[in-house]
Amino acid sequence: MVATINIINEPKVCENHSKKNALLDPFEDRPKTGTTIIVSKLEQKKELSDCEKLYGPYPKAIPIPATGTNGNEEPPEEILKEATSWLDIQNYPDYRDVGTPDEWVPRDGRLVRLTGRHPFNVEPPLAIHHKYKFITPSSLHYVRSHGACPRLSWENHKIRVGGPLVANPIEFTMDEIAAMPTRELPVTLVCAGNRRKEQNMIRQTIGFSWGPSGVSTNVWKGVLLRDLLLKAGVSESNIAGKHVEFVGIEDLPNKVGPGPFKEEPWGKLVKYGTSIPLGRAMNPAFDVLIAYEANGEALQPDHGYPVRLIIPGYIGGRMIKWLAEINVIEHETRNHYHYHDNRILPPHITAEESLRDSWWYKPEYIFNELNINSVMSAPDHNETLSIKDNIDKHYDVTGYAYSGGGRAVTRVEVSTDGGHHWELAQIDRKEKPNDYGMYWCWIWWTFKIKVADLVGCKEIMCRAWDEANNCQSIHPTWNLMGMGNNHAFRVKIHLDKTASGKHVFRFEHPTQPGQQKGGWMTKVSGKPESAGFGRLLEVEVDGEQDVVPANDPKPSKGAEAKKLYTMEEVEKHNTEKDAWIVVHDKVYDCTEYLELHPGGSDSILINAGGDSTEDFVAIHSSKATKMLEKFYIGDLDKSSVKEKQVSHEDKVCEKTGRSIALDPKKKRPFKLQAKTILSHDSFMLDFALPSPDHILGLPTGKHMFLSNDINGETVMRRYTPISSNHDIGHVKFVIKAYRPCEPFPNGGKFSQHLDSLQIGDTVDFRGPVGEFEYISNGKYLIDGEEYFATKFNMIAGGTGITPVMQIASEILRHPEDKTQMSLIFACRQENDLLMRETLDHWAEVYPDKFKIHYILSENCPENWKYSTGYVTKALFEEELFPAGRDVHNLMCGPPVMLEKGCTPNLIALNHNKDRIFAF
Repeated sequence: MVATINIINEPKVCENHSKKNALLDPFEDRPKTGTTIIVSKLEQKKELSDCEKLYGPYPKAIPIPATGTNGNEEPPEEILKEATSWLDIQNYPDYRDVGTPDEWVPRDGRLVRLTGRHPFNVEPPLAIHHKYKFITPSSLHYVRSHGACPRLSWENHKIRVGGPLVANPIEFTMDEIAAMPTRELPVTLVCAGNRRKEQNMIRQTIGFSWGPSGVSTNVWKGVLLRDLLLKAGVSESNIAGKHVEFVGIEDLPNKVGPGPFKEEPWGKLVKYGTSIPLGRAMNPAFDVLIAYEANGEALQPDHGYPVRLIIPGYIGGRMIKWLAEINVIEHETRNHYHYHDNRILPPHITAEESLRDSWWYKPEYIFNELNINSVMSAPDHNETLSIKDNIDKHYDVTGYAYSGGGRAVTRVEVSTDGGHHWELAQIDRKEKPNDYGMYWCWIWWTFKIKVADLVGCKEIMCRAWDEANNCQSIHPTWNLMGMGNNHAFRVKIHLDKTASGKHVFRFEHPTQPGQQKGGWMTKVSGKPESAGFGRLLEVEVDGEQDVVPANDPKPSKGAEAKKLYTMEEVEKHNTEKDAWIVVHDKVYDCTEYLELHPGGSDSILINAGGDSTEDFVAIHSSKATKMLEKFYIGDLDKSSVKEKQVSHEDKVCEKTGRSIALDPKKKRPFKLQAKTILSHDSFMLDFALPSPDHILGLPTGKHMFLSNDINGETVMRRYTPISSNHDIGHVKFVIKAYRPCEPFPNGGKFSQHLDSLQIGDTVDFRGPVGEFEYISNGKYLIDGEEYFATKFNMIAGGTGITPVMQIASEILRHPEDKTQMSLIFACRQENDLLMRETLDHWAEVYPDKFKIHYILSENCPENWKYSTGYVTKALFEEELFPAGRDVHNLMCGPPVMLEKGCTPNLIALNHNKDRIFAF
């Protein structure tokens, strides 16, 4: 049935919006004056469904976006009051979505964003769950996304059922699916990473920080997967070992390269997919659903409109949104995300170790069915309870619990004495089991406690049991992906005194979701003694400590407190023997730190005598800011700061007489004139210098700063070009784009920005900086001190190839330079070997001066003649020059590779530390 709706001027409420089961097409562009949009809907039912009778009325699912510049506004009250669909507020995007691919989707501003503005990964505050309990409003349901929300329509979307074991491959339109016999039931969805932040407080996992609200319950409506498969001719016999594969419509970045399946290699972009055993899909007891409604309404865009997969009792990561394909196959899917996501590896396996021995492909570590879990929602984090006003009363400790596989939660226990005694909580079970006795939803529970009993109590603990007698452990066990975290939930109790003098109990949860601060596990005292991988001998707490008011740094070096310096005074201190900088209007004497600075003294000296706030903030962490305090000597007299006059006076190269483009004190914009794609994640950028006669002016071995404004924030990174001062009028860089992935959900901010540049865009350059400078004929400088070598061992990892390649290029360019080089280039897979053609050419043309050896850690091609695995002492002994006074080692790559693999093995081969240099 199709209705046509005319929208004139402001969006108005239409009749279709008020009908409970209308399925709307939300994917037309936002309507303008006089625009007509087409809306599809299902035939309306006059009576409430059985589910709505049991579990309704469903909570309102209208998102309330945080609008305005800083999110301090909401859509007009009359719009929210009259809205019956999220379409009615489509003109009011959340301020964080403005400028992203998802600006068209209005989202509730109360949802806690876990991965920044984009992609959209959110959970509701725990207080929201406490308010609604059993059924979650669809607009406040947690969301896990890997990219932008696809814009699909009911009319055009189809699901294809096929694969080698399907007798009658068939495509279903949404109308055809909606016309089939329906199944409607409540199902609790849980992200596999629920409560992951607690794991991140023990040791950083490769996942972002979910709090305890990565869980929600809706009433889902659709058709049983079994019915679709039967309609396509799938047999119910001889199904052992066979699987049903599900594939979404998204194109997502490949995290790991071509993968282990040679017959089905992964490309640069991959689909999100998974599979389940065919036996589970065909078994009506398991209620596997192809869903198109939630809580009596069409799916919201973030939840998979127009259709998604629901696998009750499974983790949310298997429930494919925006479902496009269903394939019946002879084996488990070979989809990229089925393997490189949703695994619970043993606690001793680190990120580096996981890449060895095919850990990601071992079936015993897959995470499918949910494990038992429980959480307290009351008392909430930082909630206070007046002792005087409540000492003779009871307090309702409240929370949720769930399990997987259709197993009912049978009991929840609470302890107030550290687990020595446990008492039963009262369970509120709203869900009715299906015909096969399966339970798919959370329960909510309450435990009444006398407030007087909280006196002297340090914490409240809860744990749940299910009908298979699975019980939550008391202590955590860490795993690399931080998944399935389900140790007993603890809320600490503090006796506090308010500003008015009232004594209160203050309650503290273990963590707060995402970047929110607070929680007892964020403190050193809150760490467990162990978590499955040995004793935690050293605990790092970075940026998650107690929130206390920030104090001004204490002036050092005998300076008077709050001494003011004029900018003119600061500008005099701009040498290696006397270096001052200004950061956020505070003056620091960094002279003593020059030799200690990890980035070399040049990085400080280019800012010496000036305001380096922008540069400092762009490349330093809060930890570095803390370190800076010891060098504080006073404040800047703001009235002495004169308006900057932007001018560029080129220096001239003494050797060539050409103008030099780089300026160590000032940033200059350089225009992109060419871009070349090198691999699935690497590219070459060619920037024009100010004139065709300019040279860059970067000494061999030095690097430079590239910076730009990204979403209102100045971001700066160090890069080494592959070109040199012999390249006139332009400069080239080889860049690897770090896409979003589990350990870094936002990816590399600057590398992705560079990847997005269009011809004609500009990037700011400044430099040179760096401790190393190659002169000629084996002579080079480190921090100005002269060294000599006849042989260089070079070790590069990934994009660390660029500085050693720059030096090699300079040596090979001059026949009189007899310096010999042996290079080991380490990467994950063959596609990552940047500039390999050039390196192989050098080895062929200059066999007496340059040799190259490659090593891959994974996905080695057939007939690979080089090394595999990781750098070792044996590899160095075979491929590098032996230790000697004239043999020096240059290396650049990931810190873990240099610190764990390179330096110890070089030292073991008798190379002196003073002959080992890391860029």
